[in-house]
Amino acid sequence: MKIKQREANGVVILDVSGEMYGGPENMKLRDVAKQLAEDGKLKLLINFAKVKWIASTGLGILVSAKVSFEGAGGALKLCSLNERVLTLFQVTKIATTMSLYPNEEEALAAFAD
Repeated sequence: MKIKQREANGVVILDVSGEMYGGPENMKLRDVAKQLAEDGKLKLLINFAKVKWIASTGLGILVSAKVSFEGAGGALKLCSLNERVLTLFQVTKIATTMSLYPNEEEALAAFAD
């Protein structure tokens, strides 16, 4: 998995690509979210447009990132999940705990509300 960071309208956007499995490269997502919160950047959007698959360990890492980021007072949203990944979120009920949006534009607009 690769992570590219950018900003738009005061929101940090992490463009992730590849597949999310266990291992140090996927722990990086949790570490980046933690560092952003420590730096006072409390609006985070993770764009999954280029993520092909998430394994159960990857889901755990994502939930951990969400808990630590929101525990620091931040707001985390996800966007552009493909059908396969979205189905996994729905089957595992993680979709009920995450703020999911079909595209980046809608997710960014939700931060303004």
